[in-house]
Amino acid sequence: MKKTKMIAALALALSASSAFAYDNTVKAGVIGLWIHSDSPDFTSNGPAYLTPQPAGLTVGDGKTLMFGFTRKLNDHFDLDFTAGLPPEHKVYGRGTMGPYGVIAKVKQRAPTLFVNYNFGAPSEKIRPFVGLGLNYTQFFDATTTPSNDIATGGPTKLSLKESFGLAGQVGIKYQFDDRWSVTGAIVAAKVKTDLTAITGSIERKTTIDFRPVVVTLGVGYSF
Repeated sequence: MKKTKMIAALALALSASSAFAYDNTVKAGVIGLWIHSDSPDFTSNGPAYLTPQPAGLTVGDGKTLMFGFTRKLNDHFDLDFTAGLPPEHKVYGRGTMGPYGVIAKVKQRAPTLFVNYNFGAPSEKIRPFVGLGLNYTQFFDATTTPSNDIATGGPTKLSLKESFGLAGQVGIKYQFDDRWSVTGAIVAAKVKTDLTAITGSIERKTTIDFRPVVVTLGVGYSF
């Protein structure tokens, strides 16, 4: 009887020590992006009456599907990669361009790599975490609307530079069995780009600070 109890205790200890011991996790879910953009009025190489001041823009919010991968480094640190399907943002006129409504649309891809610190023991089902990392944002498929072409005097070509910036996140992970988990996080990143709009021989420029607040919610599978 004593030997049986010892074997059972040893098996229980081994089971507890191996709980949540997988090193890799893939995840999928949703991303919500709340944009608090700030940008100065357009500057222009043309006459002032073609860009009456104040004339600027604001960027709308977005949402998309999220995917990611997490690699465990030790009991507290891990590498966390998060990305998503490219969302589309509507761009609205501001100031004298405000009455024209949506003046452009643009897509972006923004993969982000974090180093996370996880609080608590690896065997705990609920673990808060904080992370610091680097964000890369690339803008593409930027197109203007007919209302913008009316406001600016004709068809307009847009270009936006890519952005590199620091990113931070706080979140919580719930491990509801040894392989499956749910993770939610709030992310802030430095995303800033120079925008150039060319209408014929007229070139207008501004710098957009997106100041995004991003919420991610995903289901993970560990292996």
